[in-house]
Amino acid sequence: MLDAASVKPIFGLSRELIVRLLKARVAKPVFSVLALSILGACVGLMEFDTPDQSVLQAEAILPDPSITLTSCPAVEAGLVRANFLPPLEEKGACGHPAPFSASHVMGNGEISLVPEAKVNCVILSQFQRYLSEQVQPLAMEHLGQPVVQVDVAASYSCRTRNGKRGAKLSEHGRMNAIDVAGLRLADGRRLTIKEDWKSFSSEGTFLRAINRQACRYFTTVIGPGGDAYHQDHLHMDHASHGRTGKWRVCQ
Repeated sequence: MLDAASVKPIFGLSRELIVRLLKARVAKPVFSVLALSILGACVGLMEFDTPDQSVLQAEAILPDPSITLTSCPAVEAGLVRANFLPPLEEKGACGHPAPFSASHVMGNGEISLVPEAKVNCVILSQFQRYLSEQVQPLAMEHLGQPVVQVDVAASYSCRTRNGKRGAKLSEHGRMNAIDVAGLRLADGRRLTIKEDWKSFSSEGTFLRAINRQACRYFTTVIGPGGDAYHQDHLHMDHASHGRTGKWRVCQ
C-alpha cells in the first residue's frame, strides 16, 4: 500500500501530493495523464543533477599523454581526418601553436563534422574518443541508429566567454573547445539541442545521456541544464579549473 512515509519528495513535490497522484492514476483514469506527466518530468529533471566532484574525478578519462605540439596520435593513427594548420596567433592571446581543421571522426562508424572543427589536438582526440566510446553506443541503445554527422555550432572563435565585453578569454579563443548544436542519424533524422533536449522521448533521453557522459572526457561541459547561454548547444572544453587544474564543471 502506498503511504507518504515510503515516498521521497522530488523537486518540491510533497510526499502527500506524489501519493495522491499515484493513487489517482489507479483510481481515477481521468487524472492518469496528469500524474504521469508530473512524475515523468521529475524523472527527467533528475537527469540534470550535477554529479559530485569525487564522482567526476573518479570517472575522468584523461587526454593521451603522448600528445605534443608536433604529434597528434589520433590524427596519425587515422582516427581523425584532419589537416594540420599553420600556427595561429591573434590579438588577446587567441590562437594556438598547433591547430587542426577536422572534417571526420572514425570509430564505430565514420562521423562527419559540419562545418569542420578548428581545434587543438587535445580537444580533437578527446572528442573522437567520446563519440566512439559513448555517443555511438548510446545512439544505438536509445535510437537504434548510429550518428553520421555532428552539427558543430562553434569551434575556434577569438572572443570572450559568452561574447560578453570585459569577460575572460573563451576557451574557443584557444582552440580548446567545441560546441555541438545537433546530430544526424543514419536514417536521416536530425536531433537538435534546442528542440529535443527537454523532450521525454528517446531523443531527449539520449541527448541528456551524452551530455552527462561528456563530463568524463572534458573538464567543462555545459548544456541547457547549465545556464541561459547554452540553451541550444552543448559546450565542451578542456580548461584548467581550480588550484590544481583538475576541477571539473559538469552542467
